[in-house]
Amino acid sequence: MVTTLIAYAAGTQEMLDVCLASLARHNSGAENKLVVITDGIGHFEACDVIRPYNAEVFAYDIGKMTNGSAMHGMLLDMAVKDVTSEYILSLDSDCFPVADNWLSDLLGFMDNGATLAGILWPWVPPPADLDSVTIEYRIRQNHCWNNTQVVCQLVRKSFLVANNLKYVDGDDTGFAITERARKLGMKIKGWKPTRCAKPSTYDFDPELNRHVCMIFGDKIYHQGGSTRKNQGANIDPQGLFDKARERVFAEKGAEWIFQDDNNHEYYFDREEAVAQFKMQCMFDDMRRYLQTHDSLFNQ
Repeated sequence: MVTTLIAYAAGTQEMLDVCLASLARHNSGAENKLVVITDGIGHFEACDVIRPYNAEVFAYDIGKMTNGSAMHGMLLDMAVKDVTSEYILSLDSDCFPVADNWLSDLLGFMDNGATLAGILWPWVPPPADLDSVTIEYRIRQNHCWNNTQVVCQLVRKSFLVANNLKYVDGDDTGFAITERARKLGMKIKGWKPTRCAKPSTYDFDPELNRHVCMIFGDKIYHQGGSTRKNQGANIDPQGLFDKARERVFAEKGAEWIFQDDNNHEYYFDREEAVAQFKMQCMFDDMRRYLQTHDSLFNQ
């Protein structure tokens, strides 16, 4: 039995509806209890969205959070206490299946010795000669395919409890969990991205896109940054994938990306260049963020 905890932030009803519609459309291949987790502000919105679907809403009083990451982590930590199943799948509302048997495949990773299973961060690990005291190293040791992303990550509740692990700890949501698994030498397995939607211009190389509108393992789609975009941030500031996002909402899913004319298949043939493109985007975001904040990290 798996309990899937779908994090929901107020004002993103349309994205949650797409997620639940996709979950209903694809047979997971395993027993799966769907629970939308939110705060008091998002409670009534979430209850309204779930009516056509086989899902529940758990609302938690988390107080005033300083940022979206803290809210996300606190919601998951409070919900974990109410989970009675062996397995917990954390799932963002902009992350959902595009094929059947997606959950049974994730459970297969666990049966074969994985401690964490899900979609992997889509970047190469940092090179051995990168100074470990730099911000680039601090980011890239987490944002790499040695780790699963909390947006779609399967874990046993017993592992979280035995190691006193919290989603809210670390530089971002769930980083303490993957870090602990790595330090213990445990297996972390999952899917790299296989393809993404085509951008709206030929002037952009889609191989560089590891941020938005991606399909992982031909099983799971991740829209990327949907909640943050609703809150004023944007990880696609040029709008290169706006048309793809609009089509996901219009069709309540992303299966259309599999059509040859609609996707770019990843080659993974110049991964350090892809990583440096990512870092440049992040450095630009950091400069903007520090104009209104005192620190880049939660702690």
